[in-house]
Amino acid sequence: MRYMMIALGMLMALGIGCSAQAEDCDATQASMNQCASKAYAAQDAELNKQYKAQMAYLTSPSQKKALQDAQKKWIAFRDADCLYQVGKREDGGSLWPLSQAQCLTEQTKVRVEQLKAYTACRQEGCPK
Repeated sequence: MRYMMIALGMLMALGIGCSAQAEDCDATQASMNQCASKAYAAQDAELNKQYKAQMAYLTSPSQKKALQDAQKKWIAFRDADCLYQVGKREDGGSLWPLSQAQCLTEQTKVRVEQLKAYTACRQEGCPK
C-alpha cells in the first residue's frame, strides 16, 4: 500500500510537470505558436475595448463613420503589411503561425496606443 501511494505521488508529480511544460512558450514550435496566438488575442481584445471607448465618446455620426472607416482601412493595412513582412502561409512552413501572430500583435499594439491616446484626449483639437 505504501508503495502504491509513492507511485501515485510520483505519477501526480509527473502530471503536474507535464501541465507546467505545456504552458512553456519555448518548449516546442506548437507551444510557441499557441502562446503567440494568445498574445495576439489579448491585444485584439484590447483593441476592441479602446475602439468601443472612442466610438462611445464620439457624438457626431460623421465622426463615428470616419473612425469606423479608418479602423477598417487600418485592419486592411495591418493584414497586408503582415502579409508583406511574413509572406503567405503556404510559403512559410511551421514558423509561419508564430511569425504571423507576432506581426499582428506588434501592429495591433501600435493601434491600441493610438486609440488610447484618442480616448485620453478630451480637449480642443482632439477627435470628437
